[in-house]
Amino acid sequence: MENRPIPRAGEFYMHFKGKLYQIITVASHTETEEELVIYQALYGTYKTYARPLEMFLSEVDHKKYPKAEQKYRFRKVELCENAGDHVGVKIAAEQKADAKPAYEETSENVQKITQEEEEAQENNIEPLLKFLDASDLNERLNILVQYKDQITETMLESMGMAMDCVLTGKTLEEQYYELDKVIRTKLQYEKKPRI
Repeated sequence: MENRPIPRAGEFYMHFKGKLYQIITVASHTETEEELVIYQALYGTYKTYARPLEMFLSEVDHKKYPKAEQKYRFRKVELCENAGDHVGVKIAAEQKADAKPAYEETSENVQKITQEEEEAQENNIEPLLKFLDASDLNERLNILVQYKDQITETMLESMGMAMDCVLTGKTLEEQYYELDKVIRTKLQYEKKPRI
């Protein structure tokens, strides 16, 4: 394994197949002490994964995936806002040199994410990203209300973790109102001076 930086909580990584993930933490296996990267998909059902650190930082198997343009299995990316307040990604500076030269692209040998799919994926995570980036509780509450119809159960789970609480509601609506109540309660008690 080359000397690559260890992923840190909150960083974003792009898999060589084009999907976006956020690092939760790097953990140690209780029995083997092997370091594991814990990361969450930022698409679909926002599933959480664990992968050995060495494998996470490894190069793509170019024999198995000869058309892969990326040198490493995962590369660090940074989120950036594009025109129209859309969230996009850019390759982190340290990894720009990792990309292999582009190969000839034909409809037969390229499996690309279309512009529409990419925009749909970005819009799907926008409420979560805005919530996590919010600077205070009022802003988080406003985002929760503004995006109520777009928020998924997995997003609520992540938002709850960001608020240091576990949502126990059985339905999406129950979890939504539970998180709403947590934020409003924190707002109420933060405004009152402590004696």
